[in-house]
Amino acid sequence: MKVAQLLLSHGNGGLEKHVRELSVELFKAGHEVAVIGHQQFLTGLPAGISRYPVATGLSRLNPLLHLSVLRALRQFQPLLIHAQANKAASVLSHLQHFLPAATVGTLHNIKRRTRAFQRLNHVITVSQQLAAPFAPGRHSVIYNGTANALVPPCDLYRQFQLPADKPVLIAAGRLVSAKGFDMLLDAVDGLPLTLLLVGDGPAHDCLSSRISQMASTTEVRLLGHRTDLATLMAAADGVLISSRREGFSYVFSEALMLGCRILSTDVPVANEVLPAELLVDVDDAPAFRKKLIDLLALPDSWSALMSAPRHQALSVMSLEAMRDQTLATYHALLARQPC
Repeated sequence: MKVAQLLLSHGNGGLEKHVRELSVELFKAGHEVAVIGHQQFLTGLPAGISRYPVATGLSRLNPLLHLSVLRALRQFQPLLIHAQANKAASVLSHLQHFLPAATVGTLHNIKRRTRAFQRLNHVITVSQQLAAPFAPGRHSVIYNGTANALVPPCDLYRQFQLPADKPVLIAAGRLVSAKGFDMLLDAVDGLPLTLLLVGDGPAHDCLSSRISQMASTTEVRLLGHRTDLATLMAAADGVLISSRREGFSYVFSEALMLGCRILSTDVPVANEVLPAELLVDVDDAPAFRKKLIDLLALPDSWSALMSAPRHQALSVMSLEAMRDQTLATYHALLARQPC
């Protein structure tokens, strides 16, 4: 099957990670894959995947962007075009009438307007919550895949010179309001624990100021961007997710695949996988605090609550599961297309 992935972002976050991994998995499965996107992103793709650079910095309504994408698609001549996220879906919705290929778009985050996706032949969402605006039969829910990788052992106490008598917890993500780290600091303030906060972002200074005012019984370290997050999470006593909103949390899925204990606010996809005992209402610091105290007092019970979610993750959140479900969606869509 000839498949074109259309990615019109120009960053290096979860969206780009997903497109890279999906493209590689499809290519490894024997399919002919092309990616249309930013030049910098394309250089990181393995040999064998066709690459078509376009000026992704142009507006989604810019005729020059539309023309360059159309030229790339006509040159590759795919059987199916997969638009990743809103900008790509918007551009493809305007171009699909000039192309014979089937079209599908993946919605990665909560959006008030989904008109561009509605115009495509099919929609994939990365959580059940995101699927709400779409009619039955016109959408599929496919979780982003995560590699089930082995990580080297790590002694967090020794590596970061931490107090030996306190449990170590990890929170990670871009330092922005949506991740709720301000709420998390309120929830743990005064508790006898160590919190390692991994990530960079515009809220760094504000969070740093809040940390300086916290009780001395609570140790909080801002670690910045790290390439060894999986190793840190695997060695920690638990992973905390305090988000106010999410489309799909890679931190959650990676922690789940690693077998970590997790406590999360009530956001996708945690609220589609974890039992109620491991979920707390968004922005409820007192409830998060109480739940965390209870779980730290009974770590074996916390681990037991993670058993079923862990098994579910292995079956539906692996890279292979993502590839197979995506291919099944492609085949079903093509079977419905007129000859």
